[in-house]
Amino acid sequence: MNRLLEFLRSNIHLIIFVLLEVGAFVWLFRGSTYHESVFLSSANRATGAVIEYANKSNEYIGLRDANIALMERAAQLEMENQQLKYQLKRLEVDSLAWQRLSTDSIIRPFPYHYEVAQVVGTTLFGGDNYLTIDIGSKDGVYNDMGVLSNLGVVGVVKTTGQKYAKVIPLVNRNFNLNCKPSPQSQFVGTLAWDGKDLEHSLLTNLPKHAPYNKGDSVVTSGYSSIFPEGLFVGTVEGEGDSPNDNFRALRIKLGAPFATLKYIYVVQNFEREEREEIERTENE
Repeated sequence: MNRLLEFLRSNIHLIIFVLLEVGAFVWLFRGSTYHESVFLSSANRATGAVIEYANKSNEYIGLRDANIALMERAAQLEMENQQLKYQLKRLEVDSLAWQRLSTDSIIRPFPYHYEVAQVVGTTLFGGDNYLTIDIGSKDGVYNDMGVLSNLGVVGVVKTTGQKYAKVIPLVNRNFNLNCKPSPQSQFVGTLAWDGKDLEHSLLTNLPKHAPYNKGDSVVTSGYSSIFPEGLFVGTVEGEGDSPNDNFRALRIKLGAPFATLKYIYVVQNFEREEREEIERTENE
């Protein structure tokens, strides 16, 4: 009680001022229809603005959740598509497999899983470009995992933290990727960014006699454990400037929209360790 009285005594002038102001406003708005209408109109506008902001916030959150759900569904469909390609490829290699095909063989697990992530940061201003995504080691993400978008290959995880990871994209001068100039091609070249813009790259080191057609789909070769074979990378636009006169280079329109990337997939290969161990053993 003593503290309350002391507070009132020390702030008596402020308290009287506030009471007088409140009384003046009450008298003003009750005594004047015009002022009352102005006050109510202003209050309604303020309330409406708050409600509109809240609705937009809810809509944004709802759209974000819907986008994530769509990306997860798209990832599932892409995995199913790659699973079918995987099975068909195995059947093409062994024609007798058609005769001994069983229900168990067709459901052999596809060794890749796609994890949805959001791009939360980019550095796309020079040759040493990177992306930052919002998942890390706690989500099963590790270095050298492949990264895709729904429109094409994006790059590879370079550095991993617990909650975030850094991705080195195709549009980085220090990153190369083995690709085929078409899904049916037997030739493999090296995709290397020339630094000119974020929409194009070069497919280099192709033999001079390697055929190509404008509009062909450039796809991953499958020669590493990072990406499955046949993932879309971009489209052939024509001849490019080859850094080596003994080889052909093709100018490629990249599929992934690097300037506007929002959501991506991280490719997890469950058979990667076994494959790399076998490859290391063979090289010894």
